[in-house]
Amino acid sequence: MRRVPDPKATKLMMLSHKPEDWPRLFVEHLESGDLEAVAALYAPNARFVGRSGEIIVGRDRIRDMLTRMTRSKTKLQSRVIKAIGVDDVGVLYTDFQGTTMDASEKTMDVRYNAVEALRQQPDCWKLIVSDPNGRERDAIRLPS
Repeated sequence: MRRVPDPKATKLMMLSHKPEDWPRLFVEHLESGDLEAVAALYAPNARFVGRSGEIIVGRDRIRDMLTRMTRSKTKLQSRVIKAIGVDDVGVLYTDFQGTTMDASEKTMDVRYNAVEALRQQPDCWKLIVSDPNGRERDAIRLPS
């Protein structure tokens, strides 16, 4: 893991030096409320698959979704189930579980069985595609 100065603050921001670091850093930055550090884990042109199947394109739009997660006090734990890499691309199968608050501020349990693709950058690995529900039992429907 590499630490670099956060350009918008005086603290150091942690970056992943291997794909398997990414989920842990995501959780740490999210729980600390450091939105800029969480967003920095994503490539500028990253894609995020929402629960409805909508594809959110770009770090700025993903930052909006991350803002909602911090406002709802989402707390997660992560566990990398499998990591596959070739050259400058890594794929992670990651389980996330934790809690969030709904609109009525009631705490509810959340669980995600994610598929994440990362690309190696000169100084770290950045997420390029995230499907938090990509490994749900009903996520892939094959034609009959």
